[in-house]
Amino acid sequence: MDPITVATGVLTVLTPFLVEGGKAAARKAGEALWAALEKRFKGNPAAETALVDLKATPEDADNQAALRKEIRKLAEADAAFKAELEKLLAAAEAEAPGSVHIEVRDGAAAVGAGAQAVGKGGVI
Repeated sequence: MDPITVATGVLTVLTPFLVEGGKAAARKAGEALWAALEKRFKGNPAAETALVDLKATPEDADNQAALRKEIRKLAEADAAFKAELEKLLAAAEAEAPGSVHIEVRDGAAAVGAGAQAVGKGGVI
């Protein structure tokens, strides 16, 4: 997966986890992703702020975008971190099949059940 797809997938799992207070479907995967981000973001003020802001208001699109940006930047710079997130996303899919769907086609990402990615200039 490319870093933006990884970042988008992380937000797809974390947002319901935070909104729903860790309900069953998102609990284990959300906790694992959150712990990985807290550990990796420690000492990085912008990334730490993005985590705090998302936790405060997880449905806020600006907070989601800020965290997605920080995840993407670190995933681009650190292949091991990117691989860890990919592994955690695969575990999230195994935990709750069908709850996480990520498709990338020609740079377009679609996230969610039934989502379809359309390439540049495409229309569904």
